[in-house]
Amino acid sequence: MGIHYMRVARDQEIGGERFALVVETRHDHGIIARTAVHRQDMARRIGGVRFVVEGDTQELGHLSSTMTLKCLASRLPADGQKSLIICPQGIPKTNHERAAILAEHFRVVIAEDAGVIFGPDMNNPEAVMDLVAQDEDLLDHVTGLSESNGGIAIDKNGYTAYGLWYAVDTARARTARPLESATIQGWGAVGANAGRLLHTHGIAVVGASTCRGAITASNGAGLDVDALYDAWLRVGDECVFAGNLQSNGYRIHTDPDVLFTVPAQLFVPAARPSVLAMPDELAEVRVENPTVHDVTAFHRATGLAMVAEGANHPLTPRAEMYLEEQSVVVLPDYIVNCGGLIGCFFEWAYRRALFATPVLRSTIDTAARGYVCDVVRHNVQMLGQATQGARAAADRIVSANRDWLRVAMASHANLEEHEMARTLLAGGADTGQDQARGALLCA
Repeated sequence: MGIHYMRVARDQEIGGERFALVVETRHDHGIIARTAVHRQDMARRIGGVRFVVEGDTQELGHLSSTMTLKCLASRLPADGQKSLIICPQGIPKTNHERAAILAEHFRVVIAEDAGVIFGPDMNNPEAVMDLVAQDEDLLDHVTGLSESNGGIAIDKNGYTAYGLWYAVDTARARTARPLESATIQGWGAVGANAGRLLHTHGIAVVGASTCRGAITASNGAGLDVDALYDAWLRVGDECVFAGNLQSNGYRIHTDPDVLFTVPAQLFVPAARPSVLAMPDELAEVRVENPTVHDVTAFHRATGLAMVAEGANHPLTPRAEMYLEEQSVVVLPDYIVNCGGLIGCFFEWAYRRALFATPVLRSTIDTAARGYVCDVVRHNVQMLGQATQGARAAADRIVSANRDWLRVAMASHANLEEHEMARTLLAGGADTGQDQARGALLCA
């Protein structure tokens, strides 16, 4: 192991936008690690780290800037950043290999920005972050750990998925017809947990995909989401080919893009950015995502009524506008998929309490979940009241929250960061607090 090359750039332009910091390191086996820090207005920068086989700087920029918007939408005192670990020869098989790469890269980034906080993401589970956190020098810069290692198990407990469900539940009264079926692109930590919640609440999952393939239901009852979830826990992206699922008579597809032709009222993109674009945008967007799809053909084939954006930037702005013109309810990414971010920030902010008094874990977990519910439902209600498109309404929410955060931080500038978090979270999302949250704030 070792770093063979490193590059640090400040005030770098990505896709027409300025980024405060971009750090690149190169490792064994042609692995390239890149982190883009969007802004440095707050004391901290937070974002996930994902392992991918291919990825470019434009995708990294989209992910990083969306994290800033997500923080603002959630009223969290942090800017956004994101990391891609690009592994052209294949993602390392073991957690220890992945953790070693992350530790090397993180040290370089921290030397340039001591305020970064890294969390789990695609192909980077809690187990990997646990290994990184064993280094005392890195502990304050990681979050998303397992319960046995001082975390609140963000992925295991499906934080992002709960936010998506709260969003769908809050907005479904605005659809032209009942939400009875759904398809999920990206049956992973977000998509798999979202599928279980949808199924529990009476929405049948009729199709799901991973980067390896897709599985669709030919019956009105939908997929056996519990069996598919268990298969995902066992074999990851190969879950769509699990033998016990094939015996149920479902259709198995080696082409994951089949999912974009399956009729359903709800679509949950929970994989990579830029999966849907307008026809005249396809050539440009393919630079970021070679498998981008024509949103007009997608709408004709599926007849959908709602899109809940589980991934960051899964639709271009024009694709969103087109769907809204077809009376489709669009729930923008940073408004509805912020659950994992909120959970990670809570965990980091209360790290001392989690280590010193593990009995508080359930209280902190309950408080974080309550905050996710409050923030998402409040913001989706605001979207429903707006007269402009969902993206413009989301931007107005972010702008208002940015002003609110500036005032709050000016009033509490001398507090330690975890104490600042207590103060800000006490302000909440203007929607009240439950007993667990009150107990936490008084702890």
